[in-house]
Amino acid sequence: MLGQEGRSESTSGYRDVAFWQEPGVKVEYSSFLFRSKKADEQIPCPVNRGKDAADALGSCHWQSNVFQHLPQWVWVHFRAPRRIDKVVLHAASLESIPVEFSGQYRDRGAAFHTLFHVQRAEFDAKALTYTVHFAPAVTDNFRLVIERTAATETPQSWWAELAQLEVFGTDATPGVAADSISAAKNDRMYAALAPTQFSPQVEDLGQALAIGTPWYRLVLDKRQPRIVSLALDSLGKGELGVNLLQAGGAYPVLNQPFEESMPLAAGALTQSGNVFRYPPVEVAPGAYEQVVIRAGAKGFDLSLAVAANHKLLLRGGLFRFEFAANQTPTTFVSHPSKLLNYVGLPTYMAAPDFGTVYITRTGDAAAFYRRPSSLFPATSYDVDVTPQQPTSEDGLNEIGPRAWHTTLHFGVEAVEPLPELVSHDPRVERFPKYSLDMTQWRQDTGVVSNSVMSINCGLAMLFYAEQAVWAPHLEDGISPMALVGASVDQYFKGARGYMMPNLNVFSPEWKSSRETPAYLVISAWYVIRTIGGVPQAHEWLKPMEAVADRIESHFDADGLVNEPGKEWFDVYDFQGPDAFSNAADYRAFLCMADVESLAGRSAQAKRYRDDAERIKAVYFKTFFNSATGVLAGWKSPDGKLHDYMFPWVNGFAIYQGLVPAEQAKAILQTMLAKMRSIGFQSYQYGLPTNLIPMSPADYIPHTSGAPKQPDGKDSWQVYMNGGATSPYEYYFIQALYQNGMKDDAERLLWPLMQSYEKGTFNAGIELPGQKQRNPVGSAFYEWDGSRGRGEGYLPEDWQGLDALFTGHFGIGFDEHGYFLEPWSPLKGQRIKLEMPYTGRVIPYLNCCPPGKN
Repeated sequence: MLGQEGRSESTSGYRDVAFWQEPGVKVEYSSFLFRSKKADEQIPCPVNRGKDAADALGSCHWQSNVFQHLPQWVWVHFRAPRRIDKVVLHAASLESIPVEFSGQYRDRGAAFHTLFHVQRAEFDAKALTYTVHFAPAVTDNFRLVIERTAATETPQSWWAELAQLEVFGTDATPGVAADSISAAKNDRMYAALAPTQFSPQVEDLGQALAIGTPWYRLVLDKRQPRIVSLALDSLGKGELGVNLLQAGGAYPVLNQPFEESMPLAAGALTQSGNVFRYPPVEVAPGAYEQVVIRAGAKGFDLSLAVAANHKLLLRGGLFRFEFAANQTPTTFVSHPSKLLNYVGLPTYMAAPDFGTVYITRTGDAAAFYRRPSSLFPATSYDVDVTPQQPTSEDGLNEIGPRAWHTTLHFGVEAVEPLPELVSHDPRVERFPKYSLDMTQWRQDTGVVSNSVMSINCGLAMLFYAEQAVWAPHLEDGISPMALVGASVDQYFKGARGYMMPNLNVFSPEWKSSRETPAYLVISAWYVIRTIGGVPQAHEWLKPMEAVADRIESHFDADGLVNEPGKEWFDVYDFQGPDAFSNAADYRAFLCMADVESLAGRSAQAKRYRDDAERIKAVYFKTFFNSATGVLAGWKSPDGKLHDYMFPWVNGFAIYQGLVPAEQAKAILQTMLAKMRSIGFQSYQYGLPTNLIPMSPADYIPHTSGAPKQPDGKDSWQVYMNGGATSPYEYYFIQALYQNGMKDDAERLLWPLMQSYEKGTFNAGIELPGQKQRNPVGSAFYEWDGSRGRGEGYLPEDWQGLDALFTGHFGIGFDEHGYFLEPWSPLKGQRIKLEMPYTGRVIPYLNCCPPGKN
C-alpha cells in the first residue's frame, strides 16, 4: 500500500531522511487500519509526518490491521542511497509500545539484512520515544519490523502502532551505491498443456473467444492474456448468463513494493484443440508470465508459468481475479488458514446460487491471497494466485531466478447434503447451486461474515453453526463447520465485530449484543459435538466458561438474565429481560453443562444445568401474555409486557423446550390465525417480524422502518416493523413439526424452499457505484415482494434449509448424535450420513430415539 510521496526539496546534511518532505520518499506498510468507508480515502496514516499526520478523517497515527497479527512493519524507500546510522521510534501509547523489533534493509538482490535487533526496548515514559544507534549502512531503503509490543492480551497483542518513524543519515558519498542486482540465469519457462480429445463449444465474439460447456463458460480476450468472463452452473444445464468477474476480469500481475505495476501487455491468443495459449508477456522488468488454459467437460485447467532473470519481491500474487460481488458474493470454502488473507489448496470456490468448483493443483506450490479491504463495505474483492506457501500475512513473496510453474484445475461440482435424500426430489433439484450459500468466509478477517464484502457479526454465529451441521460432505476434510470454529476462536480472542469491541472474552469490559454470548457458547458446542470432539472441548473450556459466567452474572432477582443492549433485531428498544435472549441463554447453559461433562467436570456441569433450570422455572409465567395468547418480546422494569406477536420469539422458545406442551400448540395456532387475519400469505419471503405494528416507543427513531404514528401503521411492512424475512423462520417451522402440526409446517417450508430454488434472497451485494444484479433487495420484504431491504445478501436467509432435514425428514441432532424424530418418514430405512459427531464420522443412521443413538 503506497503512502504519500514527498515533493519538497530536502536540505543537505544529517537529517531525518525518511521525512515526508524528502524528495522521492515512499512508505509501505504491512497492513493498516481502514478508517474510512470510501475507497479513495482508504490509505494508511503516514508515519513520517510527525504531529501533522492525518488522513481524510483527521489526525491519526499508523495502526496495523486489527485482525492481522505480528510481525508488522513499516518500510521506507529513499529516492537515492543514504548513509544511515540512527532510528527514532515514536510510540502511539504506553500500551502499544514496541518492545521487540528489528531494523532491516533490502539489497537489490531481494535479500533482507538486519541492522539491529532490540529485544527489550525501554521507551522514554514521557516522550514515548526510543533511539537506536547502529553501524552506518548505505542503502536506499529501511524497514522496521515490530515483532512484539507491550500488550500481552489478545487482540491488542496482535497489532502494532506507531506515531512516527525517523531515520537519520546523510546523502551517500557520490559514487557509493546501494547493493546491485546479481545476475542470474533463468530456468526455462514452461506452461505447456497437451490437448485432449475433448472439444468444447467455441464462439468467436470478435475481440474475444467464448469457450463453453453446459457446466461453465470462459470468455478469453484475444489480444492479451485476460479472462473476460467466468460463469458456472453446477447443474450442467447451461445457465451461464452471469459473469462472476468485474470488468477487469482475471489476468497476470506482479506488484513490486514501491513500484507501479506494469500495464497488461499484448499477447495474441492461439488455439490448439481444447488448449488456448497466450505467449509470455512481461509483467515486471525482467519478469515474464505465460497463461495457458485447457478446456474440459466439467472444468478447466489454468496453467501459469513465471520466470525472472533475478529474484523479485512481490506483494500479492501473479494472477488476479477481480470478483463481482454485486453479481454474487463468490467465496472460498477451505481449511481455515493460520495466516490471514490466504486460502490453501485444495479449496472449493462457491458462487452462491450459480455453481461450485473444486480447485486442486499440480506443479509448484501455490495459494490464493485476498488483498485486504475495508470491513464494511469492502470496496474491492481481488484474489491473487500466489507462488509458494505463505510465511507471513503481509502478502510478500518472491519469484525468480528459478522459474515457477503451477496448474490449477477448476472442476465444477454438484455438492449437496445427504444426496440420497434430496437428489431425487424435483422440488429441490437446484440444491447444488445454493448448498453452500450459508458460508461467507472472509480470509482477511478469519471470520464468517454477512458476506465477503461485509462486517462479521457475533449475533449471527448461531445461524452459521446450525446450518453447518447440514452442509454438504466435501473433499479433503474441508468443512464449513471448521470455518465456524475458526470464527468462534477469533471472537474468544477478541476479534472485532458488530457491537463487539476489540477485547477478549476474559476482559471485564468485553461486551456484545444480548444474544451473542449465548450464540458463541452454542456455536462452540456445535463445533465440539461435530468435528472437534474432546480435544476441542479442553481447548475452549476456559473461554466458554468466561462467556457463560458473564451470562450468569446478569441474572436478576427474578431468575432471568437481564443483559443490556440490542439484538439481531437491532432497531428494537429492548428494556429489561427479553424472551429471546433468555431462551438462547437457557440453551447455552445446557450446552455448557454438556461440554463440562465431556471434560469430566461433573460439578461444573451441574452448576450450568441449575442455571438453565433457573431460567426455565420462571420463563413461561414471566413472558406469556394472556391478552394475546403468545409470548411477549420483553418485560420492561415497570412490569409491562411488550408484545407485538413476534413469530421468531415464540418459535425459538418452543423449539428450545421452554413452553409447556399443552400451551405450545395453542400459541402456534394463535400465531397462524393472526397471520391469516392480517392477510399475510407471502411465505416465500419468510414470516413477518411482528404481527402487530410496532409502537414508536419501542422502535429506535430515525432507523429503517421506524414508525412515527402511535399505531405504527405508517411504516407497516417496512424493515423490522412487519417486513417478511426468512431468518429465524426455521424455529417456527420446527416448532410446528415438534407439536404435531406437520401440514402447517410443510405449508410454510415449501414456499421458502422454492425461493431458494429461484435464488430470491441473493440480490448481489449493494456496493457504492455498482449496480446490483437484483435491485429488489435481499431481506425484510414488503409482503407483495416489490421491495426488500438489506445489504443484498445475508447467510442467515438460508437457515430455513435446516427445516428440510430436521423437520421434513425428521433427523435430529443432540449431544448423543443423530436420531430420527417421532414424525420422521425415514423410520425403518438405513440412511447414509457420512456426517461428523464428536470428532468421528458417522457413516449411517439406522434409528433411534434421543439418548439411544
